[in-house]
Amino acid sequence: MIGIVVVTHSRLAAELCRAAEMILGPLDLLVAVNIEPETSVDAARNQVFEAFRRVGADGDGVLIMTDLFGGTPTNISAELLAEGNVDILTGVNLPMLLKGANLRLTCELDELAAQLAEYARTAIIRPVELLR
Repeated sequence: MIGIVVVTHSRLAAELCRAAEMILGPLDLLVAVNIEPETSVDAARNQVFEAFRRVGADGDGVLIMTDLFGGTPTNISAELLAEGNVDILTGVNLPMLLKGANLRLTCELDELAAQLAEYARTAIIRPVELLR
């Protein structure tokens, strides 16, 4: 199964994972990495690399979801990029995480990342537009 690591500033990663498990139940191979203001870059790197090792041990690949392109979570995660083995999606949100937790059971890593990138774009909805 493809492992998922969620890496964000502050506690967003932990809370997104917590919300996903509240909706879907316990999720294997899902790890949150919170990078707090007091966390050094070296400590953050160690946390991300350890999370990668924990969820990627079976060799099916790892999808890293980060909050912000260009931010520390993404920059550190980019050190792990390896085509076919590690992919990164920025702009993580709860719909993306929920969909990824399910799709990872039936998709290869590249397909999973592509489908989630497209899905995230369509998951933003203004209810008022539905009511017009």
